[in-house]
Amino acid sequence: MADPTTESPQPDAAETIALHSIEFRSDHGLLKDCNQESGWRNEGPLCPRPEWTPGGAVPLSISMGRHIVVRLALAQRDAYSAAAAEIRAVGPGGIVLESRGGGAVARPLDLFSSRQIGRKIQKFNLALSWSAGGEATVSPARTSNVVYVTMGRPQTDRQDVWQEDGVTLKRMDRAVSWIAPMDTLHPHEIVEGVMARFPTYTLLPSPRVPRKYHHPTYMNDEGGAWPMTDHVEESGECQAIVRLLRGMLRQLGIPGRTRMIVVWGDPNVGGGRRTLSADVEQNPWAGLDVTKVEGGRVWRAALVDGPVEVGRTYPASHTRMPDGTLSPGLNRYEACLEFSHGGVTRYYAGGAGVFDSVEPILGVFWGLIWFSSAPDDGYRVEQIVATYRNGGWG
Repeated sequence: MADPTTESPQPDAAETIALHSIEFRSDHGLLKDCNQESGWRNEGPLCPRPEWTPGGAVPLSISMGRHIVVRLALAQRDAYSAAAAEIRAVGPGGIVLESRGGGAVARPLDLFSSRQIGRKIQKFNLALSWSAGGEATVSPARTSNVVYVTMGRPQTDRQDVWQEDGVTLKRMDRAVSWIAPMDTLHPHEIVEGVMARFPTYTLLPSPRVPRKYHHPTYMNDEGGAWPMTDHVEESGECQAIVRLLRGMLRQLGIPGRTRMIVVWGDPNVGGGRRTLSADVEQNPWAGLDVTKVEGGRVWRAALVDGPVEVGRTYPASHTRMPDGTLSPGLNRYEACLEFSHGGVTRYYAGGAGVFDSVEPILGVFWGLIWFSSAPDDGYRVEQIVATYRNGGWG
């Protein structure tokens, strides 16, 4: 019989290290409204931090090309465990998270990814498998968080003046779902890809869009132009398309300089053939606004987007005609996103094409007219001042 005083002790059961929380230090920390209770509005509390606890997980956003950095909080009994010093996680795409402490037990315990997030706008599930030193196990063995990868840090410095500014989970998810499939990091290609979803603009309100969104202007307190993404087939005014586009660019931190400009002609300037433009946010009243009195009737100037005849009366802009066509629309201007990146500036006209300079934009209209009011919001064409065509004037 062995002497009990010299018998080797039996090994203890394998140690279990309990994760108390995971904070993603590389998260932008800007996502709001993770419960999606605010619709498209820039409202709601910031998504909780830490982003993972045993009670649940929330999404996060991170810029491409960055390392993932997490801070672990362990259960109190495990905080200084030797096995905890070797804790690590393996994720998708070869992502490995491990400490840089050289085996020392640290508190808090920070882990760093072995590689950077791929340079691609995307949404993915960061499923992590956890392990520790020796025979220790980690509980839970797997965690997961939804990650939105942006091109850069979202831009949020104009939330006080732009309805479309501000980062929410709903906005982030929609922007990534539209832009990720383009599979490009060229800012001009991204702008053109979003614009392609709106080949035309509209001036006619649609009953299929909830009234609270104020289609087609999308001037509202419900998220501005963001609700357009739920009603793409109904389009909207050119300025609304431009506002949405700018909002998406800023949501994903896409580099480039943006200005919202308007382009118009004036019958009193160069016979209506000179292209006029202005930054509409610096000059909110920019655009065509000219009247005169002829024969006791008030005439107003307008840019018309379809052929008209002098002396003929038309229904209100973009009203469905008996032959199935739409009545020509009357406009004060064409709104464009002036976008500059990489030494190249282009003008993205809402629902009307892409241009390398301002001058040809006037050609999106058929012409410039004087008109007078007719019953039921209709109009009578009194005079054609000038006609245009794309790329020039006729």
